[in-house]
Amino acid sequence: MTVAEVVLREAVRQTDRNYSYKIPDELLGHIAPGDYVEVPFGRGNKPHKALVLSVRSMEDGASDIRIKEIGRLLQQGAVSSDMLPLIEEIARRFVCTRGDVITLMIPAFVGNGAVAKELYVRISNRDEAEKALEEGSLRSVTHINILEYLLKVPEVSKKVLMTTFKASDAQITLLRKKGYIETFKKETDPFGIEGKDEPERSSESPGSAVFRSEHTLNEEQEAACSRIRESYGRSRVFLLHGITGSGKTEVYLHCAGDIISSGGSVIYMVPEISLTPQTVSWINGRFGDTAAVLHSRLSDKQRAAEWGRIRRGEARIVVGPRSSVFAPVKDLKMIIVDEEHDPSYKSESFPRYNAKDIAAMRCLKTDSVLLLGSATPAVSSYYAAQNGFYELLKLTKRANPNAVLPDVIPVDMKVQIKEGAGELLSLPLRNAMAEAFSAGQQVILFLNRRGYSRTLICSECGTPCECPHCSVGMTLHNNKRSAGRLMICHYCGFTLPADKCVCRQCGGTKFTRTGIGTQQLEELLSELYPHEKVLRMDQDSTMRPGAHEEIISRFRNKEASILIGTQMIAKGHDFPDVTVVGILGADLISGSSDYRSSERCFQLITQASGRAGRSNHKGKVFLQSFKPASPLLLYAASQDYQAFYDAEINYRKATGLPPFKAVGEIMLSLPDEDDLSERIAVLSDYLHQLISSQPAKYGFELYGPMQSPIYELRGRYRNSFVIKAVNKSSLNAVFRQLMKDFDPSLYPISYDNDTSGI
Repeated sequence: MTVAEVVLREAVRQTDRNYSYKIPDELLGHIAPGDYVEVPFGRGNKPHKALVLSVRSMEDGASDIRIKEIGRLLQQGAVSSDMLPLIEEIARRFVCTRGDVITLMIPAFVGNGAVAKELYVRISNRDEAEKALEEGSLRSVTHINILEYLLKVPEVSKKVLMTTFKASDAQITLLRKKGYIETFKKETDPFGIEGKDEPERSSESPGSAVFRSEHTLNEEQEAACSRIRESYGRSRVFLLHGITGSGKTEVYLHCAGDIISSGGSVIYMVPEISLTPQTVSWINGRFGDTAAVLHSRLSDKQRAAEWGRIRRGEARIVVGPRSSVFAPVKDLKMIIVDEEHDPSYKSESFPRYNAKDIAAMRCLKTDSVLLLGSATPAVSSYYAAQNGFYELLKLTKRANPNAVLPDVIPVDMKVQIKEGAGELLSLPLRNAMAEAFSAGQQVILFLNRRGYSRTLICSECGTPCECPHCSVGMTLHNNKRSAGRLMICHYCGFTLPADKCVCRQCGGTKFTRTGIGTQQLEELLSELYPHEKVLRMDQDSTMRPGAHEEIISRFRNKEASILIGTQMIAKGHDFPDVTVVGILGADLISGSSDYRSSERCFQLITQASGRAGRSNHKGKVFLQSFKPASPLLLYAASQDYQAFYDAEINYRKATGLPPFKAVGEIMLSLPDEDDLSERIAVLSDYLHQLISSQPAKYGFELYGPMQSPIYELRGRYRNSFVIKAVNKSSLNAVFRQLMKDFDPSLYPISYDNDTSGI
């Protein structure tokens, strides 16, 4: 008989092994490795989805154990041949089960039959919903945002709603039980996919409305493309380091064109969903309708349509954020990772994979080129390039010969406050803004803190107004439904009217605002410049689907002269009429215990500065700080990446931080503080004994236990250990041993072999 070796999609630690199933006669010759099947599992023979790893012959009667039969074939070729060998490797690298990896590779809708209908959500009682919002009776910001959104649109897919507002199924169910919303099934349009419209201007090609095949590369771009072309058909990693506006995108698209012309396929990864539509537009403007889009805000039917096009080889370029690295492309020849420094390529939920690592693994298996690009490369990536692991390519001038890097002007806010300017907008910045407006030009103001004010501080004892479920101060926001203010926890979503705050330390009820946020900045600008339209782009203003694209489009079309926002405005956007950029609160960006905080501060400031002067007008950037002479800010002000890198790499070498050592985290989280104290002591003894018994060549260092930076999160208390070793494999060996020796029901331990905190 013929049997298939399978692994279950829902495999947990105890069931993460191969199982043999007989292939029934009617499926003989139709089952192959990479196929997705349904099998009976366990004593009750409950149907489970599984992936076929191999097919082999077994002599009849060779086993006394009766082998169950495969129930049905769900999807042929669900996992491409190049990805099959990576399942084991990815599970080992990120300390998860093979079932976890299969869940990443195969979307949930595969095997569910035709995605003909989807669950939708709409308001069921408008009056009650509006009353709840106006009275402030809802304690979850997720519930508030969902009702606010549903009051503006007639209906929305439940999946899109949950993804957009990061809502759980339980939160949707609670709103339904309270009578505010109702769910219903509806057919969806599989082709209503964002970005499949008129091509837009490239952020890296100022002055050209669309990409054309006859676009002429400059000398540096041509040299980069030529070097990459020489490596087609071989596994090679390139790091394209180009200043902002230097034409990196044009290099990507020329290389992608080479691959497509030769019959190959390309995965083009971007860090943010908001960048996906414009990237698709650029690609369609160059190559026609050859791009498929994969991201979490598509409906199931839209994703199924795109996934099918990719699997059949109809789409030759796949565009999307980190999850697109798993796309089942045929004849993969190149993976492009734009803005490769961006932390969003690392998943913050389990399994905590890094898409760049998986891209490298996949390119190695397929003899493909991995092209990483950034104006501010990750320190670890630049180190790899400096030491010959990657090949470094440089673009040192802007693609538009008339565009030059902006003048960056450090502004000492201590002096500005003394001169009466206040702590928000310096006098030099205000003067430059006035000049820009009079010339019909635009301004971008970057403030990496959303909300109205950072928090409220008790006037009696100075304690922040803290969330009752998390040990963090809540952020003050404008209440959309009233003239009052709303306190929101940005970690668990708990809300409280600002006038209901009570100090947890002394019981005081009088509070003072501290810090500024994008909402307060928007309010101030409307007062200072009543004749100038202001747009705000942050997590609060871009909740609803399509909001990113709408704001960007309106600003590009000059419907507003001022764009303010958080880090999402600093990434990859090209606004040719922006001549002034203000970076407000630069000190706040670097104020973190994260060892990568200096790196991310430099990256954000450099990327934000790069939005100015990208066309024919000279740009100015005002870097407002209370410490304008800080070396880090001076490096960013001059966009001197090499100087920043030299200082940072010396610091990391001296302190044994990545890339010189791997740093991981082990965290124990429990709802009861006393239980946590008892179990963390047991775990501490175990870890110290385990680490002390290891050979010195592994370079283990253990720190902790210590309270996590946010000790209480969503009602659970957290203690953690930081562990260093020579490499991630050594860290993973410790993690796997912990998994074997501790019952997860008593010790819910989480692991991260690439943590930022130390």
